[in-house]
Amino acid sequence: MTRATAMTLTLTLSVAALAYAWWATGVKPFTAPAYVLIAVPSLAVLSTYVVLGGLSRRAGVARYYRERASGSTFKGAAPWAALLVCALLLEAVGLALGGRSHTVATLSTVSDHLLVRHWSRWLLYDLWLAVGAGPLLRLSRYLRRGSL
Repeated sequence: MTRATAMTLTLTLSVAALAYAWWATGVKPFTAPAYVLIAVPSLAVLSTYVVLGGLSRRAGVARYYRERASGSTFKGAAPWAALLVCALLLEAVGLALGGRSHTVATLSTVSDHLLVRHWSRWLLYDLWLAVGAGPLLRLSRYLRRGSL
């Protein structure tokens, strides 16, 4: 595949994902269509992961994850673990205060305010799609480089 073709394909898929996200976030939440529109990209990510060999014991996939984790230490993960513990504690305090505290801003209360408007739901949905697609794109690039 040429570089121009790859860029065109990437742009087309990106625009399609943005349009899908806009459509999906316009559907009334907690309905059957909303659940289906959430399931479609989830199943697409899972099936892509399977096609790339993510659930197999292929040497290339195992080597990729080994290389990515080789420099990982507890010291490097500790700030992220501390941030997660703080977020969980803040969430617990907010729930202990009745769940709708105006004095303790938890992730739940902030996200509730963000999910009111269509454009903010769309941005969060786009972020969710990017977080799901990012690791697959990195794995795909790594496997293509290894096969060249």
